[in-house]
Amino acid sequence: MQTMSPFERLMANRLDNFEENQRNLHDLCVSNFQRIDNRFDSMDARFMTLDEQIEAVQNQIFDLQYADDDE
Repeated sequence: MQTMSPFERLMANRLDNFEENQRNLHDLCVSNFQRIDNRFDSMDARFMTLDEQIEAVQNQIFDLQYADDDE
């Protein structure tokens, strides 16, 4: 096996560092997107709860309006 020159070792080390930096960046991006996705899921659940509460209030108002009409 042929030994590497100092320049080749330097370039190989730089490529290894670049690969590690890319992997770290990818992991960071994946982690951030997962947190964002979780936040959207949480917000979606909150809006669904709000929609249900609004619908319940609208039904109560509707029932009260027609209860007054029946009297």
